[in-house]
Amino acid sequence: MQKTPFLLLSAALFFGGVSDAASSGDRADFSDSDLVELDRYEVAGLPLADSINPLARATDGLFGDYRSPLETPRAASTITQALLRERGIGGVREFMLYTPGARAAASFGKVTAPTVRGDVAETFLNGQRISYNYFGVFPSFNGIEAIDVVRGPGSAIYGSGFFTGGYVNYVTKQPQFIPETTLTLRVGTWVPGGGAGSASWLNGSWQVDTTAPTADGRSAWRVSYEGKADKTFFRRAGARDDRQDLFLAWTRRPSGSSSGGLTLDANAQVLWQASPQLLGVNRPTQELIDHGIYYSGALPDLGLNPDTGAIAGTINGVTTAKIRRDATLFSPGDFSNAVLTRGQFIATARPSADQKFINRTLGEYINRRRYHEFEYAEYAEQLTIENRSEWHTRFALWGRPHALIAGGTLRYEERESYTNYFNEYFFQYDLSAPPKPEDGKAARYNHPRDYPQSYWEGFRGPGGRLFFPLSYGSSETSASTLWNPALFVQDDVELTDSLALLVGGRLDGFIAKARDPLGEASGIDWRDTRSESAFSWNGSLRYRPRGLADRASFYATYQRAYAVQGHVAGGGIILKEDPDDPTRGVIDPDDFANLSRLAELGAKFALRENALYLGVALYDQRRSEFELGGGRKNLKARGAELELVYQPDARLNATFNVALSDARLDNSTASQAGGTSLYNLYAKGAGPGGRGNGKGFTWEKLPPGDYRIAGHSRLVFNTSGSYQLKNGFGAGLGASWQSEAPGNLTNEYHIPAQLFVDVFVFYRGPRWSVNLDILNALDRRNWAHNGGNFSNHQIVFQELPLRFEGYVKRRF
Repeated sequence: MQKTPFLLLSAALFFGGVSDAASSGDRADFSDSDLVELDRYEVAGLPLADSINPLARATDGLFGDYRSPLETPRAASTITQALLRERGIGGVREFMLYTPGARAAASFGKVTAPTVRGDVAETFLNGQRISYNYFGVFPSFNGIEAIDVVRGPGSAIYGSGFFTGGYVNYVTKQPQFIPETTLTLRVGTWVPGGGAGSASWLNGSWQVDTTAPTADGRSAWRVSYEGKADKTFFRRAGARDDRQDLFLAWTRRPSGSSSGGLTLDANAQVLWQASPQLLGVNRPTQELIDHGIYYSGALPDLGLNPDTGAIAGTINGVTTAKIRRDATLFSPGDFSNAVLTRGQFIATARPSADQKFINRTLGEYINRRRYHEFEYAEYAEQLTIENRSEWHTRFALWGRPHALIAGGTLRYEERESYTNYFNEYFFQYDLSAPPKPEDGKAARYNHPRDYPQSYWEGFRGPGGRLFFPLSYGSSETSASTLWNPALFVQDDVELTDSLALLVGGRLDGFIAKARDPLGEASGIDWRDTRSESAFSWNGSLRYRPRGLADRASFYATYQRAYAVQGHVAGGGIILKEDPDDPTRGVIDPDDFANLSRLAELGAKFALRENALYLGVALYDQRRSEFELGGGRKNLKARGAELELVYQPDARLNATFNVALSDARLDNSTASQAGGTSLYNLYAKGAGPGGRGNGKGFTWEKLPPGDYRIAGHSRLVFNTSGSYQLKNGFGAGLGASWQSEAPGNLTNEYHIPAQLFVDVFVFYRGPRWSVNLDILNALDRRNWAHNGGNFSNHQIVFQELPLRFEGYVKRRF
């Protein structure tokens, strides 16, 4: 896998692209490619570029054809270009405020994808699913101008990934035919009160974004470069967050207004990233959450428990200490680096007013390296190439109009990854203890040094580091390829003047091959091939009341979507021990039958002359999930969501959303590192409330049941708003309230109801913009759950304290 990715990637980059005609907002008329129509829902007098209202932007991020929110029979939120620019959104956490039912779990300090309706979301780019990115690369916002957050799995045209809680569709920046250059300088973070924040100013970035037409006036280009250098709040432990990011885009429009014109759109990106994976605070307890009280004492090095194979011993749990706000399980030698190269190309041909052909090609190569002294290592390479061809046509059948999309997709995934988590326990280290003399100013949490008697020796792999093979139970050490051809069709037929039916079907084929890349080193050569297929479908009824068709719509949707199980170190195919032959590894056929089911009812309204958007949804969402170490768990989520966006003019806007949901295991169990209780990790009669049972670290599971999803709040309110004076000065805020959330499956600790408040003040003029953010303005000591049940007993994350950040923009 050393030469092939570069050859294939070079071809992909040569043909790189973005979504077709995204600026037109017109899905109904294919005839005149030079004509740009404003969306019918645009608020009079409000420029499209200044609107945060989803009614002002049609999107093709759900069903493949451009639709306004009222024409879209699914729950989805749009973060527009204006909202991204005004709020300075640059990360997953920051746009969660604008979509109901979504949250950003801590994810081992690597928040790369949100959790939607209690489950992790997939990531798309201009309607094409990119590489598996859970715990992977921080998404780049350097080349992004809008975001669609969709609740539930992808439609028949886009297909579904393994994470089917929902998906995020990033829409890339479009080249403009009017020259413009914007310089942006971000500064911060400054934490008042000295200590950890006294020298934290170097936490910023700089961006140059420029666009212009070519000499012939038919093409335009755009270049955006962003660099970042950080000494963050956690600099005491040596954490850094640096990147170099180059985004390129090009578009070419057909000349004249005759049919048959060809539109070409392309983009490419190269990203280098050295970003922190901050592991938070180990030993979570209710005392820690409520009062910052941490149970001290290091675990003795007693060797490995012969019954469990895990580290032996328990925490004495006698003494306690107050934990620092910047305490984290991070050592100065830890790193998490990545290089990403991506290209996308979309060609759109319109041979007639009622037909359109689109060909989309995406190529992406990622090389990731991660190492922690406590000890975790992950080296992964991901190559993804996808080509999708679509035929769009409109016709009448038996007197009723149809909008049909049909086509095929060929997707290729190549993955090679090595992992070492056999010595990863977290709980043995005392974060309240001072650094050892040999460590200097920052503590090092080094398992080989501190626990030599409790150490599993691995095999040499990339970079000379130790890893463990598949045959030893390391599911993420794998080299695999997956060919995924698919055929799809979707028809949207107007049954009556008010009632429409949208149906879609997708037939996926899967041809998988996997092997153990450490098979030669271990002497156990596991490898296997398998071919499978799956049929997914979705159907929606949409009702637009006569006389109110431009102001209200109601819908009912049902969907069944299948996806392939991939491991968490890059999405590669997993091998497991053959139950009939322990010397042989096989691909589990069940890994191709992960089913997600969605039933949803909703309504959407355009009110107050389209200045107010209202969306509501009721849903029942279910899926099955494969767990680390074997076994399957079923998830179910039910709830209601409401979303409001109000913008009467360019100077005032407000958003509000609320999600009421119940997400839990469905008569299933799940693995929690350490066993069924967090009190296993403490000496008998010691620890929190004297409830330690002295069992030590085990792999026991709870009996099957309907356990609430840990970290998931049943009720979440989000709101934001801003107001600008005529002189350009203004202010705004964003706030979120979350109800309590269980910390583990048996709720032995919980994260209480929490309030988050951010305030910002700004000046916006024709050329200059200045913004100051006051984050966590109430300086509350809030907490974040890691997000996965496996770490329930191991780590929890402190949210950052009161701090200041800002940016300055200059337009030319």
